[in-house]
Amino acid sequence: MIKQKLYKIILLFLTFFLTQCYTEPFFTLSVEIVDQNLNPVENTDIVVEATDVDNGNTINGSIIFFEGTTNDQGIAEFDFENKAFVSARACIMLNNVNMCKEGHVYLEENTNKKLTLMIVEDDCIYCF
Repeated sequence: MIKQKLYKIILLFLTFFLTQCYTEPFFTLSVEIVDQNLNPVENTDIVVEATDVDNGNTINGSIIFFEGTTNDQGIAEFDFENKAFVSARACIMLNNVNMCKEGHVYLEENTNKKLTLMIVEDDCIYCF
């Protein structure tokens, strides 16, 4: 009788202990935008989308679609619920010149990823 109660207490303790150890994983991405002199570029529009690993094209209709603008240090931050392969597209018009850049990154569990993009003059077909 005492053994059964002891087993129940141990089982209850283990169940409580194991459920308290789980922490939700986080997936974060910081996108830094710099110019050709490596100076941060503020107020740059950033779009982050899920990307197909096989061909590098964005996945239309995906739930991963975020938009943001860089701060005065040229950084925009994004938080995700799942791991994914994403593309970040930066677009800005400086002195009546379209500037843009695209980059890709794989988000890993419990890791802060940083992607630095150097904007350049380009066609920017995905921006304007």
